[in-house]
Amino acid sequence: MDELKKQTTKSFAWNFLDKVGYQVISLLVGLVTLRLLSPTDFGYTGALAVFTMLSNILVESGFTAALIRKKENSNKDYTAAFWFNLLLSVVLYGILFVSSPSIANYFENYDKPLLSTLARVLFLAIIVNSFTIVQNIILQKELQFKKLTIANLSGMVISGVITIWMAAKGYGYWALAAQQISQLVVKAVLLWIMSKWRPVSITWSDFAIIKELFSFSAVLILSSGITTIVRYIYNIFIGPRCSTEEMGYYSQGYKYHMVMHSIVSSSISGVAYPVLAKLNEEPDRQMLYIHKIVKMTAFITFPMMAGFYALADNFVHVIVTDKWLPMVPLLRLLLIGGTTIPFTTLYINLFNVFGKPVLNFLTELGRNILIIILLLLMNDTITEILYGYIISSMIAMLFASIVLKYVTGYKILKQLCHILPALAISLVMAAVVYYIPTMMEGKAWLQMLVQLAAGGLVYLGLAKLFRFQILDDIICTLRKSK
Repeated sequence: MDELKKQTTKSFAWNFLDKVGYQVISLLVGLVTLRLLSPTDFGYTGALAVFTMLSNILVESGFTAALIRKKENSNKDYTAAFWFNLLLSVVLYGILFVSSPSIANYFENYDKPLLSTLARVLFLAIIVNSFTIVQNIILQKELQFKKLTIANLSGMVISGVITIWMAAKGYGYWALAAQQISQLVVKAVLLWIMSKWRPVSITWSDFAIIKELFSFSAVLILSSGITTIVRYIYNIFIGPRCSTEEMGYYSQGYKYHMVMHSIVSSSISGVAYPVLAKLNEEPDRQMLYIHKIVKMTAFITFPMMAGFYALADNFVHVIVTDKWLPMVPLLRLLLIGGTTIPFTTLYINLFNVFGKPVLNFLTELGRNILIIILLLLMNDTITEILYGYIISSMIAMLFASIVLKYVTGYKILKQLCHILPALAISLVMAAVVYYIPTMMEGKAWLQMLVQLAAGGLVYLGLAKLFRFQILDDIICTLRKSK
């Protein structure tokens, strides 16, 4: 178990670097392109996001969770999964290629021929992505997060350079399409170089593993598919009713709130799943890990979301220029709703660890039904839609917490004791950050620097003052990793 603990620490460190680095690079590239491109450019790619995301879920087929959880996988298992994913990606691309004019016609206020052509190019990313899935599974299962980090960050850097160059040259929305495709191409090439796995010869009988994997992953596919549709249902709902510019404001606000909670969800849940799966035969030790992971999720999530909420005005004014200021109210509402997502994501992953994918499906289904109901009741304005998003996110976390208690015995009161202290000091920190501009004169960039410094000092100072054990654990881990 000492070796597992050492592997876990290293894996978490590399995975955290991967997710934070990925989001930071994405943020930096996004900030530059926000300056160079118009809200309309982002509106076109935002309209198509749901189709790419949904297709990638179908291509992945839920095999990641199934193969990671499976104790032993042969090369033939991996080969069957690879060829199945590739074939499915080609079929889906063909369907989307033919359907592109119909997709474009749905968005009434857009340039339809342009949107159709853009869709056909952008959807090529679906095929490219199918080449990365098996390598991702193998490296995750072996806790080789260093290699995954190198591939992901290299792809982001190279695609970022391409995107910025194209945006500066006036290619507009084509620069955004090139970013998505080139990032996956670079990632796929590097994964194939760094991974020793290669497809082997198989027969038709070897594809029987696909049926076995589907027995576990079918509900995950259905759950992820419904969740993706619902996640982008606002794009689908807003698209035909609003201008491309308004879609651009919403899609970028959504992107930046996703950056914040994705850092936590991806880095923590990405390591938590394979580690906790290894501890299925040691329930007491497993529960201690779960408690620590929940505390860490709260300790990182709340200050990030609350701090960004507090300095959103200066952030947009200084970094992305005043043409994007209409995005700020939408971004703040999205940040409130997004605060609960890392917890819900973590809890749902825990259901998979305990071999309860049906609970994963039911939890997601309940949240998605609630989102749709609230969307039907609250849809007069984008702001009203986002209030519904907040309500649904909070109820979803509560429901996931109740199910988690049922699965693991992790009582709701204990969950709150592990979560609320970090929320309390985060709100104090956010209040300080929010009111700093009213207490000092000077340029907006100087105010933002003071806000960042003050926020960090206040949060860490309060955590130290109230003796947060998770802070001591993080410091101890960092010292040991040197």
